[in-house]
This record gives sequence, C-alpha cells and structure tokens, in this order.
Amino acid sequence: MNALPDPATINPVVRRLPSTAGNDVMDLGEMLLTLWRGKFWMVCAAMITAIAGLVWAIGVADPKFRATAVVVLDGGREPVVEFSDFLPMMTGDATVVNTELEVLRSVSLLADVVTQANLTRDPEFNPALRPAGLSNLAINGALDLLGVPPAPPLAPERIDRRAMTATIASLSEALLVRNVPDSMVFEITLETGDAEKSATLANLLADRYLVRQLETKFEATQRATTWLTEKVAVLEVELETAEGATNQFAAQMELISAETLDILSQQLKEVRDRIAARQATIDRGDSTTRSQGRIDQLRVLEAELSEKIARQSQDLVALEQLEREAAANRQIYEYFLGRLKETSVQEGIQQADARLMSAAMIPEVPSAPRPTLVAILCAALGAFAATIALIVHEARTATFRTADALESATGVPVMGQIPRIPARRRQSVLDYIRQKPNSAPVEAFRNLRTSLLMAGNGPVPCVIVSTSSLPGEGKTTQTLALAQNLTGVRDRVLVIEGDVRRRVFQDYFGAPDTPSMMQVLSRKAKLEDAVWHDPDIGFDVLFGDDAPANAADIFSSRQFRQLIRTARKSYDVVLIDTPPVLLVPDARVIGKLADAVLYTVRWDKTREKQVLQGIRAFETVGVQVTGTVLSQINARGMKKYGYGQDYGNYGTSGYYQS
Repeated sequence: MNALPDPATINPVVRRLPSTAGNDVMDLGEMLLTLWRGKFWMVCAAMITAIAGLVWAIGVADPKFRATAVVVLDGGREPVVEFSDFLPMMTGDATVVNTELEVLRSVSLLADVVTQANLTRDPEFNPALRPAGLSNLAINGALDLLGVPPAPPLAPERIDRRAMTATIASLSEALLVRNVPDSMVFEITLETGDAEKSATLANLLADRYLVRQLETKFEATQRATTWLTEKVAVLEVELETAEGATNQFAAQMELISAETLDILSQQLKEVRDRIAARQATIDRGDSTTRSQGRIDQLRVLEAELSEKIARQSQDLVALEQLEREAAANRQIYEYFLGRLKETSVQEGIQQADARLMSAAMIPEVPSAPRPTLVAILCAALGAFAATIALIVHEARTATFRTADALESATGVPVMGQIPRIPARRRQSVLDYIRQKPNSAPVEAFRNLRTSLLMAGNGPVPCVIVSTSSLPGEGKTTQTLALAQNLTGVRDRVLVIEGDVRRRVFQDYFGAPDTPSMMQVLSRKAKLEDAVWHDPDIGFDVLFGDDAPANAADIFSSRQFRQLIRTARKSYDVVLIDTPPVLLVPDARVIGKLADAVLYTVRWDKTREKQVLQGIRAFETVGVQVTGTVLSQINARGMKKYGYGQDYGNYGTSGYYQS
C-alpha cells in the first residue's frame, strides 16, 4: 500500500491554499486536474445527453424538409429596344443585389405567396389553427378560476388580418434568401414539415418574384406610353400652329426670297451708279435741263428700291424665324413620336431582369433534425454542463488534501498524515497494526508518535486529548493505534474512553467485565482495578459507561480532575478519546486538563469552516491545539488529485509492507 511522507517533505506540484478570508479561487492547474478527475462523469454526461438527443431527433422531433430554387439577375443583358431614358435598367452593383434581397423578403411578396398557396388554412403557418398548448390551457384555466370573463370575440375582418399577419410571419421564419458571394445568383430556400410543400412554396416564391419584375416593368412601360402619347399630342398641336402661322405669313406678303433681294440690291446699285455719272456730267457744265430731270427720276427710283429692299428684308427675317420654330417643333415632335413607337413595341416584348436558373426539387431526406449533429451538440452540451458542475463543486468543496493546505488554513502544525487502514471492522484495526508492523499506516503512526513526543522544547506531554470536528473522522482509531505505538517507547500507557455518549471502545475490544470510569469517579473502584489490560495490545483501557448526569458536568467535576491526577502518577502517557468538538463541549472541558490536544481532520472530507470553528472553540476556553492529524488518506485518491509524484513512490520504494 502507498504511504505518506513526513509533513516536512510535502511539496505538491499543484495545491489549493484555503484562507480564512474566504478565497475560493482555484488556479488553472487545479482546474485542469479537477476536469481530469471528473473525466468519467464528463464522458457519462456526454453519452447520456447524446443518447437523449438521438432519441429526440429520431423518435420525437418532427422532421423538416428544405427545398431551394435558384434565380439569377441578368443585369448586363442588352434591352431589345433602347428606351433607358424612361425605364430603369438592372445593374450589377452591391446596392442592386441588396435591394433584390430585400424584395425577395418583402412582406408584399410573401403576402402574394400566402394568398396563392392559401397558407392561412395551413396549421403549420397559421398558429390560430394549431391545438391550444399547455400554457394557453393553464392560463385559460387560471382565468376561469379567478372569474375573469373571456375576451369578446373579434370581428371577422380583424381575424382575417391577424391570420394573414401571423401566416406571413411564419412564412418569413421558414424562408432563407441567400446571395451567392461574388455573383448575381440568389438561392430561395423554404423549410417546412412536408417535402412537396417546401418545393412548391420555393418555386412559387421564385415565380412571384419574376412576375413582380414583369409587372413592374409593364407598369413602367404603360406609364411611359401614356406620358409620351400625351406629350406627342401636345407637340403635334404646337407643330401645326407653328406651320400654320408660317404659311399664313408667307401668303400675306409678296413672294420674296434671298435671290430676289440680291436682284433688287443689284438694281439699286446700278441706279446709284447712273445717278453718280449724270451728276458728274452736270458738275462739268455739260448738263442740260433734260439731264437734271433724268437725275430726279433716277433718285425717285432709288428711293423706291431702297424702301422695297428694306421692307422685304424684314419680311424675310420674320418668315425665316417662323420656319425655324416650325422646324424645331417638328424635330421634337418626331423624336417623341419615335419614342412612343418604341414603348408601344416594348409592351409586347417585355422581359424580367431575372430568370429562373433551377427550380426547387422535392427533397428526399429531412434537413432537420440531423441525428448525428444533434448527438454531437447534445454530447458537447452534456460535457460542458458536467464541466461547469465539476468546477462549481470543486470551488464549493473547501476540504483538505495536503498537509500544507491544512497548516496554512489553521496555523497549527500538522503532526501526522495517516493513510486509510485496510480493515473493514473496528476489531480488525488493532490486529492489522500488530500483524503489519512495517506497513504504511503503522509507519505513519510512528511518525505521529515521534512528532508528538518531540514537539516543542518543553517536557514530553503526558495527558493527550484526541478530538475532531465531527464523527467518523478516525480519531478513535488514531488514538488506539497511537497508544499501541507509544507502548514501544513508554512503559505504561492508558487510554480513557472520554466519549461516554457513544462508547465505541467495545467495538474494538468487545465488552470486558471490568469496572467503568463512572465507578472510579464514584469511588466504587480504584483506577488500577477498573482498567482493562490485554498483553497483546500492551496498553490499559478505561471504558466509559452511562452517566447519571450530563457528560460535560462530569468532566468538569473535581472527581474527574482527581482521576487525571491519579493517572498522571500511574502512567507515562494518558490518551483521552473525546467526542467531536462541534457537537458537544466535552472535548473543551477535558482539554483544559491536558498537556496536548490532537485535532483529527479527515482527508478530503472535513470542511475548512468546520475545522476553523473547532479550533476557535478551543481557543475560546484558553486551550491551544497542539497539532493536527490528516487522517484516512487515500493514496489512490492522492494520485487522482495530482499528488501522485509526491505520495505514490512510497508504496513501491521497499520501505513499507502492503
């Protein structure tokens, strides 16, 4: 069996140092060790939750089927007829992609699908058609018990609106629209409880989306045609008015043209040249009365030509202005007339900016729940829950596993570390100690004996009290084993059964026919006559018995103090096994008469708070605990907690017998 070293040699790799300040923080190393120790529970939790998940996925959960229709935007396709000034054309930028995603998720489009597929009559999409749940039944029952009158029935139109709204919301939850990255492809996925329904709804939504695009374009074309028709009619009237004004003006004036004005200008020049020639003749003195008359005639002709040229020039400018206005009106009219013809043609050959790339197929296998995935997730969840539970349990379990931790928490030196004795019955404990003198537990008791006899610089303690916080911590076994070891270095050793409330010594020795402690206290028997001695164990035992008064009063009595004085004179060492200090005050009363107090702490069992309360209870009556003993240590448990390197080698070193 593995044994424990002396307290001074303990140097655990990972330890927890409890503190009176309530520090419950674990370091990372101890947390990992905690998880390693609890790996069995983590695996069990993972397996249980995985099995539960499989049972739910296979036998309880309703299957879901997923169908996907794929549409693609043809934003770069050239239109049959160019009329982009009137109708918006699809482009391939991110804004358009995001816009189309929102269109595919829009309430109006989903409302079309709900109407087309009559989903308001489908319980899967209309919650009002589903059976009332337990929560609703409970609420209605509570309202009935409280006497709350039911709500008045809703009007049929409100019921229809509610049904439509709820159905659209359910359809939106079942819909998944996704844009394939770096493409103009959209996946329209519907998930329902029926495979055929999923495919039908996915295809219907894609179809309604394409129809919506055609309707939008057709409406835009119709609006453009209407506007162009009205515009062309107005332009036609304006053109007719302009041309009419031009013709009327041309009819009212003389027939003129640029060529006519050129001829008149040439004639005016010739007249002026003739006037200049005759005037020159007159100036030389060669003129006659006839010549002067001819000049006057020419001057009259000059004036008439000048007036005619000026008048016809103005008329020509006005005519050309009217003709330009008429030509401009005609050009605008012909442009809009051409656009009107284009839109009229486009109404019959309109195409959507998207097309169906692949229709949704009826799925053959359910998309959810996936048993394997559910099992993995449930296993992970179970393992995680077990991990949290282990960490919380470890943080809340403030027990002692090392001597360093015990000494650090209490401030009292640890005098011994006692392994668990492999004996099932109490009667077998002393037999084991006698038969296995070189075993690890017996060596641990020898270490305790040595630490006790050599503690401090004063005299060797004679009266030693053994106590603990609670029952079952091994103090009685420790007392008897220590007494048997003390017989090797002391001539006379006495063990007094101070726990008269339970009286467990008979479980170790039977019920010998000897006087008891009460008979000694009542002076009906002497101490030397009342003790029981067995040569095999080597020490004397004074048994306790039923007390006529309270046990604490008995131990506080003058007779008990006299008993202890007598025992000091008759024995080298007196060991008193007392009740747990947290249950009754007996140990504190007896402790005031003792030279040393050993406080037993059960390994990985006794809580820190209990130990501190017990030591503080002694301090309140002026008794100092001499040392603590870490008892019932499990060597295999020490390895499990990560201290195997420090404790495990002693079991195989050859120093101890198993």
